[in-house]
Amino acid sequence: MRRSRTSWFGRMVRGVVVSVLALSLIAVGVFGFLFFTVTGNDWLGQWMSYGSELSLQADGFESRVERWTDSLEARVGQLIPETIRPFFD
Repeated sequence: MRRSRTSWFGRMVRGVVVSVLALSLIAVGVFGFLFFTVTGNDWLGQWMSYGSELSLQADGFESRVERWTDSLEARVGQLIPETIRPFFD
């Protein structure tokens, strides 16, 4: 059985294409790894500061809600007559 030149040429082209694809994927992976490790700490610090800022805002909101509910509870407590108050405690 005789091999044709086109099958040899086709195998060679396919091997070159697969090699170029493999090398480009390796290069993209190495570049991505280096990019995220070098700049990742800066991004992580920014996300942490943003998260701590949101946490402080949530704590402030929570304390305002607590003060509001405490004052509302005190107002409702003042509306209850003295003779009935022991039943609510």
